[in-house]
Amino acid sequence: MAAVVARVVALLFAAACVAGCSSASSAGSTSTPTTTFPKRFCDAATRYENELNREATHDKRDLARQVTIVADIARTAPPEVRADAQTFLRALQEVGHDPKVRDNPAIEQAVNNVNRYASNKCGFFTQQGPSEGF
Repeated sequence: MAAVVARVVALLFAAACVAGCSSASSAGSTSTPTTTFPKRFCDAATRYENELNREATHDKRDLARQVTIVADIARTAPPEVRADAQTFLRALQEVGHDPKVRDNPAIEQAVNNVNRYASNKCGFFTQQGPSEGF
């Protein structure tokens, strides 16, 4: 089960990195920082980014902690990504019971959509230095 959770977390982390790379390259030469709207969603997304970084640093996954943070993301998600954020949350909640969740293209797309939205609206890749956690 730990191997399954690690693979799902790795997939989600990779999706976040891919979304971030595409966001960073599209930001390119513009000097205007990305809007930090909506704040509560961005705060939760930043906590999730920090959690993934913490887990990667310690090489220890904490699915329960991730579920709690993604629940905050889903609860505060703007209408544009609310359904995707809820799909993301349900996938994290189910992965321990159903390892096939990690191979579902619809879930991967939902995670990518949430990550892309957070990257664009919360300015993750326009910030100087690491994100601050709570």
